[in-house]
Amino acid sequence: MKFIIYCRKSTDSEDRQVLSLESQENELKRLAETNDLKIVSIFRESMSAKEPGRPVFNDMMKMILSGKADAILCWKIDRLTRNPVDGGQIQWLLQTNKINCIRTFEKSFYPNDNVLLMSIEQAMASQYIRDLSVNVKRGNREKLARGEWPNHAPFGYLNDKANKTIVVDRANSKYVSRVYDLYVNNHKNFKEISSFLHNEGLRTKSGGKVMKSHIQRILSNPFYSGIMLREGKYYQGNHEPLIPKSVFDQAQEIMQGKLHPKSKRLFFPLRGFLSCDNCGCSLTSSLKKGHQYYYCTNGKGSCEEHKSYLRENQLYGVVANILANIDFTEPKIEKMYQAAKEKSDFESGYIIQNLKTLETQLESLKTKESRLLDTFLAEQIPKDLYDQKTLELQNEKFSLEKRIKEFKIQQPAFTLEPIKSMFLEASRAKVAFLNGDDYKKRKVIENFVWNLSLKNKSVAQMKLVGPYEVMFKAPKNGSMRELLGVWDSTRAFIELGRCREGDITLDQGIR
Repeated sequence: MKFIIYCRKSTDSEDRQVLSLESQENELKRLAETNDLKIVSIFRESMSAKEPGRPVFNDMMKMILSGKADAILCWKIDRLTRNPVDGGQIQWLLQTNKINCIRTFEKSFYPNDNVLLMSIEQAMASQYIRDLSVNVKRGNREKLARGEWPNHAPFGYLNDKANKTIVVDRANSKYVSRVYDLYVNNHKNFKEISSFLHNEGLRTKSGGKVMKSHIQRILSNPFYSGIMLREGKYYQGNHEPLIPKSVFDQAQEIMQGKLHPKSKRLFFPLRGFLSCDNCGCSLTSSLKKGHQYYYCTNGKGSCEEHKSYLRENQLYGVVANILANIDFTEPKIEKMYQAAKEKSDFESGYIIQNLKTLETQLESLKTKESRLLDTFLAEQIPKDLYDQKTLELQNEKFSLEKRIKEFKIQQPAFTLEPIKSMFLEASRAKVAFLNGDDYKKRKVIENFVWNLSLKNKSVAQMKLVGPYEVMFKAPKNGSMRELLGVWDSTRAFIELGRCREGDITLDQGIR
């Protein structure tokens, strides 16, 4: 008989313990030499056999059908076939004497043998693949439910193989934040972002620019905001987010055409915060002879204020005077902090009790999820009912987790440090504004001021960001009771505007 040696190994998990192609070939050559078998060809294939369509396997079949070979030597039957299509073809050729022998390291199969034994081995190989797929998917679902990512970490993260977690890639994570900043805040397109990143040091493995499609994938992946998307379902991840959820949502709106930002050639730090008290129109700005001038747009066509131009240094003095009035001295801030710290000890009991109740309910939901999965795997309920109940439990779980976060935020001790930081930030706002460049001035304005209404080159009305309005009106030399009232009002604003992860940011959380 003219034998073909067929060796196969894939990178799939079911082949991790199988001999390498070279090892299979060497063992089968020794077996052929020991039994004086005639080898006419050797085929080596690196591909999974769970689906039909293997090119090397098909070439081997063509060689057998042409009569150039009539026997196969392989390590095991599961190396030859693991799907019913290829298995049926092998069995048919064996029964019709096109194949006179299939020999493995352990046994041989001939046309006159009982085909049942070979069919069982082929069926076992096929069923192993099916079971493996089910087990892998079940394991992945459990990992996702625990907030773990079961795949390769996306760009900006690394797989910590020792702890089986996802950690931030300190070398590349900065580029992810930069992509969102360029796209959302600076209104750059994918091609421009690719050029910016290349100039800032990001390279592909070949040393070139990052492709535009990769930029789009980064902007479309909710993983960077702490949420994992798998098979159409969202899961809360345990990994550290690289961007706030609000920034990710804004990027999606821009990509979907809901937002149409226009790039600004000139940057004016006060534009958008000033209005005309006479007609209510916004003040616009222009650059003349190296200086910035602000003036009324006269959008209603009946305002005389638009003829009056305000130079930037005059307006900077106006803003600085406002910021000076939200300044509490650092010794007073420390006294308020210590007094609030003593008061917080009396308010924690109720919140802690509610937290325990919610956490108990959350654990109960997790138990229900586990039981529901066991029931589904035991085929006691249909898939559509399982999906419906899973969705209901997930929604209820997300709701409980949100309430737990809210209660944790409401703990008085939880907001002590952020409030203190806010008062300190306000005490340093004037200096930061006057000494900063245009971009720093803009940042300070965004943090503290909503709108300034001007008339006759003076402030007619003003509106500050919530807690700073309270600080502005509060007596700086008031009693401790009055100062604690200011502190409590600031705390209320923080609890109302807390961002997703519970961190305070003056430009997002407070508003």
